[in-house]
Amino acid sequence: MKENSLQLQVESALLQDHITQDYGIEVLDSNGVVTLRGMVPNRTVREQAEAVTREVAGVTSVINELDVI
Repeated sequence: MKENSLQLQVESALLQDHITQDYGIEVLDSNGVVTLRGMVPNRTVREQAEAVTREVAGVTSVINELDVI
């Protein structure tokens, strides 16, 4: 599946954020509905990833499927 511009923008934002940058969060976009997948160490990182994603222009909603390990 080819990455789109919004997906790349969200991935970039997560990599630039000092809380979420180290976790390799998978980003999927479907017409502005962004799904986050992967494993993170705590709820703080999970919630920060969602907050960072919501700030990206073009994101209409976020489905947070990140698992806390």
